[in-house]
Amino acid sequence: MMLKCDICGCEFDHTQAGDCDCGMGCGGQNVKCPQCGLHLILPPELRKIKEKEENSKSMLDKLAEELGVQ
Repeated sequence: MMLKCDICGCEFDHTQAGDCDCGMGCGGQNVKCPQCGLHLILPPELRKIKEKEENSKSMLDKLAEELGVQ
């Protein structure tokens, strides 16, 4: 999905954006503009995908996937 930065006007695919490192408790569900670094709020449909990606990075989730446990 294409996103547009509110500050610099850069249009980019959400997969090209950097991970949020704001430290403000967003849970990593925001992204950074690849051009200026502004933190952008993801649309709701992408937030769920990003949340699932973040959760799948934990060791317990990887182990559960390997064992076939849900």
